[in-house]
Amino acid sequence: MTKFRKIICTILAMTLLIGLVAEPAKPKANCKSLCSAALKATGGSANLKYASKSALDFGALSSAARKKVKTMQYVFDAKEAYSLCVMQAKNASQAKSLLGTLKSYKKRNCKSDYLSDYTAAEKQVFQNAVCGQKGKYVWYIAMSPKKDVNMKGQTALKKKL
Repeated sequence: MTKFRKIICTILAMTLLIGLVAEPAKPKANCKSLCSAALKATGGSANLKYASKSALDFGALSSAARKKVKTMQYVFDAKEAYSLCVMQAKNASQAKSLLGTLKSYKKRNCKSDYLSDYTAAEKQVFQNAVCGQKGKYVWYIAMSPKKDVNMKGQTALKKKL
């Protein structure tokens, strides 16, 4: 019986040792934490007044595109010029489709009469917005008239994934 106890003790000791040495698991990302990371990196949260988890509130999405969204976090100002949206699609294929939708949205906004109601700085925000995708996550970051600031938000978001 003592031989059996030694084997059990050795197995337990090895299990504990492996547990201490192994890297801790990365916390699972979600739209809210990714949005928070991007906001922190861009420093633009002072401009934002509203938040939504409803795909219906993000003007870039058609009804067909909204059906591809599993979860979402959208923060924006009163004019929806300064905004940040992170979406989780139902699968990677739908995420790719959503990315195409966001790129089209950006392109349309940069060349439309819609921008006549916006200041020069707000127009720059639209023009220097950043869209991206990684796995099932897709994002639109328009937090600054400077593209490098929006890219910092994207970099922070990608690090969390």
